[in-house]
Amino acid sequence: MEPTITITEILGRAEQGMTRPFVCRGDDMMTYYIKGAYAGLRSLCCEWVANRLVNRVLPRVSLGVPLSTIAEVPAALIEGSARKDARDLGSGLVFASQRMEGGQELNWSAAQGWPEETMALLLLLDLWLQNEDRSLSALGGNPNLLVEQIPPSRDDDREGAMLKDQPRPEMLWVYDFNLAFDEDFSRERFFGAHVFGEALRVWPEGFRERMEPRLRAALGEVRAIFAELPLEWLHVEGDESLPVQLDVEKVISALELPFSQPDLFWNLQ
Repeated sequence: MEPTITITEILGRAEQGMTRPFVCRGDDMMTYYIKGAYAGLRSLCCEWVANRLVNRVLPRVSLGVPLSTIAEVPAALIEGSARKDARDLGSGLVFASQRMEGGQELNWSAAQGWPEETMALLLLLDLWLQNEDRSLSALGGNPNLLVEQIPPSRDDDREGAMLKDQPRPEMLWVYDFNLAFDEDFSRERFFGAHVFGEALRVWPEGFRERMEPRLRAALGEVRAIFAELPLEWLHVEGDESLPVQLDVEKVISALELPFSQPDLFWNLQ
């Protein structure tokens, strides 16, 4: 996939998160969190594939993912930067996630009382993507979630009208899928640490029936999504003779579990 934006300015760097993404401005004047090769090529592949899949699966509810795209960092921007860590970002193709303004990081208190449908959706997505990187308990954690207040909507705002009847006037934004498709994924660890891992004993009524067609449709697009990945992300320096960073067959095998092992996958006990 060709980059859709060019990074024009490095504004800073996030203090939180293992990969500490850079905060940058694009030529579209929007602000993005940027992850480059320093974050690991596999993590860039995971971010892209997982974000594309989530966007295909999620219905319009109070759970969303920030807009993401592939951006390009010009070599001249890195060479001319006064920042000592600019070379960590590096030039070339990077993963860009639009910065959410005004969102607050989810804490344990704010994690209580979400609608069952919202909790079920997040739990399902992370379970499906084999992503253990959304932990939170009363002792702390790293949920990678932001809470945004939903402002009152006008009567003629069709999109806002879809959210105004939500039981909780907040939007939950989910980000960071760089550890998805974990080959050492453990269901026991997952449910024990996930922010909503112990919130549900059963899926909401009709939830599985509503989500299975969405999962199956997204599963059918995995190869097309992989075809969008830059060659230099899939293979070191784009050399196809070198090992692949993220194997499409292994990803498909993991994503087929709701259908190949339904009794195990859908069991919340």
